[in-house]
Amino acid sequence: MTQPQADLFDIYRAGLKTAADLVKASLESAERMQNQQLVAIRSVIDQQSKSATELSRAKTLDELLSVQTRIVGQQFESAVSLWSDLCQAAGENQRVAIGRMQEQLAQARDWMASASLPLVVRQSEETKAHRVKA
Repeated sequence: MTQPQADLFDIYRAGLKTAADLVKASLESAERMQNQQLVAIRSVIDQQSKSATELSRAKTLDELLSVQTRIVGQQFESAVSLWSDLCQAAGENQRVAIGRMQEQLAQARDWMASASLPLVVRQSEETKAHRVKA
């Protein structure tokens, strides 16, 4: 295998490894998000049970409205927290993906520089040899 072919093979192999790493990071991110969702669902189930108990204990309309207002506030806070966690996980996943792409581009740039340097040197030598003949 010639040197450019070997270099191209190395870049191809590095690209496949980067793709595999990116898939792994994406799957790990999905797992974290699912775990966060599961924790959130369990928390909502617990809150719902407590809320039902509190609502059943209300004796007056004012108590009922007070409990309902507090429950709505807790549910809104839980929803905002869940969305915040999901956005944070998605952002982390994008950060990892962009980092992997930057690494791959840096490797490709380095390969292109190392592959083109011998061509420039050889062309320069051929130009000098051509001038000497003329």
